[in-house]
Amino acid sequence: MGEMIRCKKYGDILQSKYRYNFQICRCGSYYKDGRDDYCRVGGNKEDIEWLDIKDKKNCNKKKRLKSYLYTKGKFGKRFREVLDTNNEYLYSHGRYPTKIRKEDLTEDYIEFRSRVIWYMTGYVKTSGIVDIGYKSIKINHLFKDDYLYISYKEKLKFEKNIFGFCDYTNYDICICGNSIIPILFAIEENSKININGVKEKIYEKVDWYKNHYKEDYLIQFDDENVDIFEYYKKCYWFQ
Repeated sequence: MGEMIRCKKYGDILQSKYRYNFQICRCGSYYKDGRDDYCRVGGNKEDIEWLDIKDKKNCNKKKRLKSYLYTKGKFGKRFREVLDTNNEYLYSHGRYPTKIRKEDLTEDYIEFRSRVIWYMTGYVKTSGIVDIGYKSIKINHLFKDDYLYISYKEKLKFEKNIFGFCDYTNYDICICGNSIIPILFAIEENSKININGVKEKIYEKVDWYKNHYKEDYLIQFDDENVDIFEYYKKCYWFQ
């Protein structure tokens, strides 16, 4: 056996250096305790990769993913200006250069595009999320101006903002556009939180859109009674 194990789901490397030096993956499913004379390992064997000591140098090079948002490119100084979008290295929050590449990201990072990042290619972390919220705008677009709010630290607060309107005020990131539902699916899988409240609001928005812009609705879906979540699963998700 090697002295280290890697969680294939999140990429965490567990190295227990001595007896009772208990190490556990952030997903909570895998652990390692002890080394040569005493060793305990827990978790599904199919999701664990044993690493030999000769791999230690490469393991130490494993990128640490500290940001919950990476982008291909960065924001420019002008309105909707994006720069450096062909760089193989990603930016954190569209501003800070990193040595992280797309292939360094773990499975819980989901690719998306949205106006909030000026339609750069982005990767949002869908694990470790504490709370989510949803706000829809009744307009002649289905998701263009709707927002999914995400908090990694605490429960969201819905209160008056500085402009006197009620809104979510303590979110870490918000995403608008057609990527909302795929991201929502990934949040349900990777963060194990209840998304039913957000799904109900999305169903309400779809019903409103169908009733007020039925012609546009039928052009988009070609089905008067489409289930929006099943539609996304079929057309966009797990292809």
